[in-house]
Amino acid sequence: MQILSSKLSKYKNISFLNEIGAGSSIVRNLECDGNFKVAGGLLGNIFESTAGNSTLVVEEGAYIKGNIKYSNLIVMGIIEGSIDVSDRIVVYPSAIIRGDINYKQLNIHPDAEVNGRISCANLISQDLTSAEMITFQTESKTGT
Repeated sequence: MQILSSKLSKYKNISFLNEIGAGSSIVRNLECDGNFKVAGGLLGNIFESTAGNSTLVVEEGAYIKGNIKYSNLIVMGIIEGSIDVSDRIVVYPSAIIRGDINYKQLNIHPDAEVNGRISCANLISQDLTSAEMITFQTESKTGT
């Protein structure tokens, strides 16, 4: 558990431009620029307005019910909705995600709950040539 604690403390060094505080709830779509922390609740979509390297953090006990489009995402709370992360998503043990995830890098810790389709942007964007594809054919074998 020591390794998890040291990795978890790294996000604490992020300076946030905005945050939804614990005990607060917002019912609205948000368009953000820069790092954003959700410690309360958001009923609506949240998008990074300028493509960059910003991070959205959903703390333990927080929830988002809506779609997310951000560069980086750290999840310790609950998300119900589609997630599109252009770089990296880290899902900690306390996290619950109900929705599809599109990502470039993904790290899901044991005991996290994820229910949805997971798609790697690197694989989607690559065109596979016929030499890279593997085709399986079934054959019927009869006993003698």
